[in-house]
Amino acid sequence: MRTRSLQWLLSGAVLVTMAPPVAVQAQADAVPALLRQAKYWEGRGRRDLALQAYRRVLAIDPNNATAKRGVAGPAASPAPAPAPAPAKPPAARPQPKPQQPAARPAPAAPVPAAPAAPRRPAAPPPSRDAGGDARAAGFVALDNGNLDRAETLFRSALKRSPNDGDALGGLGLVELRRERFAEARDLLQRASRRGNGSRWAEALQSASFFADLRAAQADFDAGRVAEAQATAERLSRSDNPAAQTATELLARIYQQQGRYADAANLYTQAARASGGAQVGALRVSAIRAQAQAEVAAGRPGQAQQLYDRAISLDPNDPWLRYDYARFLRDQRRPMDATTIIGPLAQSAAPESLYAAALFAQQSGQLGAAETLMARIPEGSRSEEMNGFVLGLRAEAAVTRARALGAQGQQQTALQSLRQIADMPGLPAAQTATIATALFELGDTQTASMLAQRAAGMPVASAEAYDPIVRVLAATGQDMAAEEALSRATQLAGGTAQGMQTVATLRSAMAVARADRLRLAGQYAPAFDVLQQAWASTPGDTDVLASLGRLYQTGGLNAQAAQTYRMILAKDPNNRDALIGFAETASSAGEHGAAREAARQAIRAAPGDYRTYLAAARVEQARGDDGAARKYLQQARTLYVGQAGAGGANPFAGNPFAQMAQPTVATNPFAPVASGSNPFAFGSGGVQTASAAPVALAPVGGAPGSPFATSPRSDGYAAPYAAGGAAAVPQGWMPGAPGSPGPAPQMAAQGGDPVLQGIEADMRRLAASSAPRAEVTTGYRDRSGETGLSSLKELSGTAKVSTGFAGGRLGVQAQAVVLDSGRPTGSGLARFGRNGTAEAQGIVAQQPSQLTQAATQHDAGVAVAATYEGDLVQADVGTTPLGFAKRHAAGGVALTPRFSPQASGRIWAERRPVTDSIVSYAGTIDPVTGDFWGSVMRTGGGASLSWDRDGTGAYVDGAWHHYDGTGVRDNHSMQFNAGGYTRAYRDTRSSLTVGINANYQTFGNNQNYFSYGHGGYFSPQSFFSVSFPVRFAMNTDRFEISANAAPGYQSYDQDEAPLYPTDPGAQTVLEQLKARNTDVRARYDSLSDTGFGLAAGASVYYGLAGSTRVGGDINVNTFGQYNEVRTSVGIKQTLGGDK
Repeated sequence: MRTRSLQWLLSGAVLVTMAPPVAVQAQADAVPALLRQAKYWEGRGRRDLALQAYRRVLAIDPNNATAKRGVAGPAASPAPAPAPAPAKPPAARPQPKPQQPAARPAPAAPVPAAPAAPRRPAAPPPSRDAGGDARAAGFVALDNGNLDRAETLFRSALKRSPNDGDALGGLGLVELRRERFAEARDLLQRASRRGNGSRWAEALQSASFFADLRAAQADFDAGRVAEAQATAERLSRSDNPAAQTATELLARIYQQQGRYADAANLYTQAARASGGAQVGALRVSAIRAQAQAEVAAGRPGQAQQLYDRAISLDPNDPWLRYDYARFLRDQRRPMDATTIIGPLAQSAAPESLYAAALFAQQSGQLGAAETLMARIPEGSRSEEMNGFVLGLRAEAAVTRARALGAQGQQQTALQSLRQIADMPGLPAAQTATIATALFELGDTQTASMLAQRAAGMPVASAEAYDPIVRVLAATGQDMAAEEALSRATQLAGGTAQGMQTVATLRSAMAVARADRLRLAGQYAPAFDVLQQAWASTPGDTDVLASLGRLYQTGGLNAQAAQTYRMILAKDPNNRDALIGFAETASSAGEHGAAREAARQAIRAAPGDYRTYLAAARVEQARGDDGAARKYLQQARTLYVGQAGAGGANPFAGNPFAQMAQPTVATNPFAPVASGSNPFAFGSGGVQTASAAPVALAPVGGAPGSPFATSPRSDGYAAPYAAGGAAAVPQGWMPGAPGSPGPAPQMAAQGGDPVLQGIEADMRRLAASSAPRAEVTTGYRDRSGETGLSSLKELSGTAKVSTGFAGGRLGVQAQAVVLDSGRPTGSGLARFGRNGTAEAQGIVAQQPSQLTQAATQHDAGVAVAATYEGDLVQADVGTTPLGFAKRHAAGGVALTPRFSPQASGRIWAERRPVTDSIVSYAGTIDPVTGDFWGSVMRTGGGASLSWDRDGTGAYVDGAWHHYDGTGVRDNHSMQFNAGGYTRAYRDTRSSLTVGINANYQTFGNNQNYFSYGHGGYFSPQSFFSVSFPVRFAMNTDRFEISANAAPGYQSYDQDEAPLYPTDPGAQTVLEQLKARNTDVRARYDSLSDTGFGLAAGASVYYGLAGSTRVGGDINVNTFGQYNEVRTSVGIKQTLGGDK
């Protein structure tokens, strides 16, 4: 636009001097047109241009009286041309932080055309040579305005005499008339050096002045503001009659630099020095600059008064109305802004329609802008207007491409953007917009190329470099970004406002670099980069937002929340900061603050689906699935609609420098002053993003961690991965930690990924609270002696549950069939009270008369009511109905979360011991018919676990009391500890390795099957160390896991009497022992040390809708027995998808 302004400045001279020569014999009908042109220029104070028109009339009609009267009198000095329209303001930045377009410059100062005959020296006396004749004829042609003829004659003279001063001077006057000021200056300087320099002094002064003024304008257009300013300041102080034109250019320079008060003073000076119609236009420019100064000073009331005054003086100036409307829009007065800009939209003038279209475009109304520009005939559009139309089309196409990308059609969107980028004549602003869109869609290579192309185009202001610098920096083109920043620095001109813009751009580069480092996991270097940027631009919200993301990714949710609060202290309605604060506050446990932030985000951006998604996440974290579902439904509705259509040292330490430091526990939600330093928040150490806190199982490991204990009935297990695998619930216990988890998310092929994510969350929430039916079958095979420790178990579980009070309330029935076979041989002698008959036979040296036992077989159905929530889990029920003895059973557990990384568990329970038929169901002594067994364990424990991004540790302890019918009471203590780390992870799979140690002790040995023993493994000391490895993979429909935990174990058992609860029978055995040492009155002590292995695998498959089927197999050799468990299950959410 500045080039266009310069053309306005020189338009008068162009209209006259560039017209084709008119022969003396021209048609007479050309005379009226020239006379009208002369009258036109006289009416606008341009006596010089009018004089040229009159002379051309006389060249055609030497006797024309009107032309003679017009030529009569002294030649007027050059007067300014009418004020042209000012330059177009730079388009708004398409980056996440939109830049308000710079104020449109005031009308450009007209550069008067060179005088038609600036006191041309008298023609030299006729020369006797042919060169002299040509020179003389040249001056005649010059006087007649026939510039081409004059040039030919002067050059002819110079061929004969290259140093002919008069011919050089005459040719210089020709170039001056043509407004080729630099060439005119060179020729006139050469003529002056030939002697009699005073003859050419006035013309040389004029040529030099306008050559320098044009150079200053060119520097201004090219962004060399400092050079333009220096030249304009020098020219404005000159004694040239047209010095006020340089003053006007200087005012425009000051105006762009934000020196509005200085610009207003210069416009006032120019108005005083000017005359004619220019005075009013310059006064309006001065008032407008004063209004801009008031806006910059934060006095909108005074600014409005000045704008009103300017409008009253010149209500037809489209660019004045444009500036005023932008001011009102920035003051959040859109209706008033529409009233001001309205007359432009109703006008038929191209400049008015153009200004109205610019306002519409910058207000986000691309359709209205296109409609307005369509009303300007193509023949009436300037080059700048055509570029704007092209830019509008490009912006509309970018908007459509972004919509396609949001709907999952990424390749189509990318192809569309690349085609737009190839449009010829695309301005730099739109090229940068396309580069930004391509970057957002993942085509970083093309985005970088376009950003470099835009950087090489003419750019109107330093602010316009913002998207260019951002894309270059984000794509790693740091050198190219520095070059663009250097050019922006030149455009800034060294002013305070300009340098602030440069600092902002430099911060944008730092933010991009920090984000790259953050995504690469280099948190400490990213922190240092942002810290330096903050020192340069304290308070920059882009730096704060990047720091918030860094804290959030690094797991420092409290510090992230404080950083987002600093942004909100400046901009309470900043949507992204509200969403970030809601998420981090929720993760830090401050659910109330998170909920309020989410609600504020919705109030600030009620039409943005992302605010509802954030609110849904907050409600899910609070456990209010009902509210979360409502927010998700609103988010879906909106999305579908849119898609269809200072103090102490602030840097006390880098929190990411020492990765092993613990996190300092502070209250991150105390009031934060907007001037606080966010880089002081994180001095307590680093945490990385982690999964949900884990809870520890009573035995072994943390079920929520990568390593949990196998659900083995005797409690002796090496930790192995259970997290995603679905194991059969331990024994009869409803809702055991190893039970199948929620079904995997089913990602549809193709389609809109955003909509898919929303609907997947809705399905998951529906599944978590909707009625659900589950059916599982299981099989357990435990090695041992037939009829004694051997056990085969077949089970089938049916469960129905529904959402209740933030958790799930359910009822469950589990049918159990147990079989151990019939004791025979030596095993029969150690069953019930048969040990007495065996001892009697040994003493009598006769075959023992053992009483045959029935086959050890039992069956029943256990029933229970369950509740499972995030904090509380409870169940109450019975042991299987159908067993000879039935007991109440159940438990309650609390699983508090202390931080995003740390959690705990405390529990109390009463459960059956399921090691054998004796311990689980109880049995009958074949000798006496007495019932014994049916052991229950009662106790509880506590655990702590910590997990950070797949690396963690856990520890737990528990105590239990054992009691049963006819068996000796017992007690146990166990301790478990371990750690793990993620060795590998990609988007679908992970590999975790760890170590686990387990220790247990029992009060007495109950691991036998004679009367009084409980029939369960109860060593007096048990210690194991294992090294679990777990692989897990999740696809769209499959959940697959495999695990192995090799290790070593060592245990010992004390000796034990055959009949610990029947003193009489035990006494008889002791007496028989005294008679024959072969008699068995006590079981010997024993110990064992060796290798153990726990391994397992599971596969679950998601069918259409909310149905999941699968199974698992687990093998465990730790302890005294080997055990294999398998299960097959199906889970169906009732209602909704099937």
